Amino acid sequence: MWLFTKDGFYSAIKDKYCNEGELMVRARVRVDLERLLAKIGSDAEILVIKQADYLYRVKLKTDQWVKYVSNEAADIDYDNVKGTVTWHEPNRSTAYHDCWQALYRLQQAEQQ
Repeated sequence: MWLFTKDGFYSAIKDKYCNEGELMVRARVRVDLERLLAKIGSDAEILVIKQADYLYRVKLKTDQWVKYVSNEAADIDYDNVKGTVTWHEPNRSTAYHDCWQALYRLQQAEQQ
């Protein structure tokens, strides 16, 4: 699952390192996981795996992730997620916009 929020971009998976009831949440930027952990009140260790495509990872209980996702959905107060990060995180804004453009091109290709 990919999730773009005001806090960051996450990829949640269940890999071979997860026990029952756990997920691995991955991020490209460490601060994204720091924000996530702060919001859920967890002191879980952020793993740094240099040879991996997602450098930063944290193992969470599935219910912690579900609660985070649910709370983020309930707290939507914006009309454009890209616009929520533009003024204070220009690199993130560019990355979010690039993803938006790639998916827009997919939409356009499907219409033809």
